[in-house]
Amino acid sequence: MIWPRFRWLGEWWGARSLRARITIAASTLFAIAVVTGTVVLITVLQGSLIRALDSSASKTGDDVATLVRRSGGDPPATLLAGSGVDLIQVVSINDQVVARSPLADLFVPMLDPAELARARDGHRITINGNRASTDGQLRVSGVSVGNQTVLVATSLSRVDQSVHLLRTVAVVGCPLAVLVMALATYWFVGRTLRPVAGLRLGAEEITAAGLADQRLPVPDAQDEVQRLAVTLNAMLDRIDAATKRQRTFVGDAAHELRSPLASLRVQLEVAERLPPEDWNAVLRDSLVDVNRLELLVDDLLATARLDEAGGALRRREMVELDVLVARTCTAYSSARVPVTVHTAPMIVDGDPDGLRRVIVNLIDNAVRHARTGVAVAVIAGRHTAGQATVQIEVTDDGPGIPAHERQRVFDRFYRVGGSRSRESGGTGLGLPIVRDLVRAHGGTVRLADNQPGLRAIITLPIAAEPPH
Repeated sequence: MIWPRFRWLGEWWGARSLRARITIAASTLFAIAVVTGTVVLITVLQGSLIRALDSSASKTGDDVATLVRRSGGDPPATLLAGSGVDLIQVVSINDQVVARSPLADLFVPMLDPAELARARDGHRITINGNRASTDGQLRVSGVSVGNQTVLVATSLSRVDQSVHLLRTVAVVGCPLAVLVMALATYWFVGRTLRPVAGLRLGAEEITAAGLADQRLPVPDAQDEVQRLAVTLNAMLDRIDAATKRQRTFVGDAAHELRSPLASLRVQLEVAERLPPEDWNAVLRDSLVDVNRLELLVDDLLATARLDEAGGALRRREMVELDVLVARTCTAYSSARVPVTVHTAPMIVDGDPDGLRRVIVNLIDNAVRHARTGVAVAVIAGRHTAGQATVQIEVTDDGPGIPAHERQRVFDRFYRVGGSRSRESGGTGLGLPIVRDLVRAHGGTVRLADNQPGLRAIITLPIAAEPPH
């Protein structure tokens, strides 16, 4: 293959800086354009000068032909050459010179018989000047007058001199122009890429520890580099916010795990000093802390998986929401307070495990704080932007949550004071998990007053109308 032979060229090109590559590319294109333009200019100039000579020769030939006609075919032996014309000969049908200009040969025609025949047909012949004892080449035109032919020769030396001068200027000027172009391009590209160098240096100075107060410099020019800097700084803002959330989450998780572990340690140390017959009470208390740890670890794992999924569901399928809610509620038949359920046939598109966890978290919270009972309902919701929705409502008659804290309870590890605290058995992650799962299903969750108690309302889009 041809490409491997030139692989070194690709490696050399890749090793150059962006500034050098742009300069080389621009200079190469400019050089090609200059060379092409120069060649075209020389060709057009040469053709234009030759056409001008031909026009002058044709005019002189017509004038001499008119003179021959007026003289009845017997022109004067000596003819005067016009402006731009070097030699004139009048040749008879027998190829004899019957008239000439002062510098033309009296005996030998400028053209041989074959060339004379072409000249009589209107062709222009280029011959060596040695035939007419002159330097350079001659361009000969012929005009037929009866049995005679007027030959008019013009020297191409002026054309050659003009073309030679232009070529000399091009040979000297083109490299200089390309050099100036390369230097100018190198300077302009360097000035243009200076903000990019500033971005690179700024990026090298940024560290994860100092991300909060470090950003990339934004150039003043309203161009692509400025927009890139703004975009990168926005990305750094998001990374900074995510880092802060992660650090807060890790710190809160460590704090939450430390409490039950410390309690377990104390109970085990106490059991070590108790007689074996008293260990049952300590084991019961230890199991309570183990259950708290298990719930916390489950919630931490669910939160981590939601963060990893980035708000997307791991799987989707058609879910009969009313059946799912009814089956989930049967597990609370022996709960602390009775759990009643009222459902209507509804089908949604989602993850059945995720929806089950949403329902379980809400019912667990309601059972934990209710005084006399918990009610769960699946009802048709309002149409939103042309989309039919379904609502899941979980209500209890507990102490409720103040209105100003109903949004904050969706923050991780946030707990309301009073009865809704760590001692009541919550991990502080149940409602945040509910919010993330509902958002992943394209729905919303909100808390409202139940007078008394609290009502959790989940709104989800309906995937299909239920069969009747």
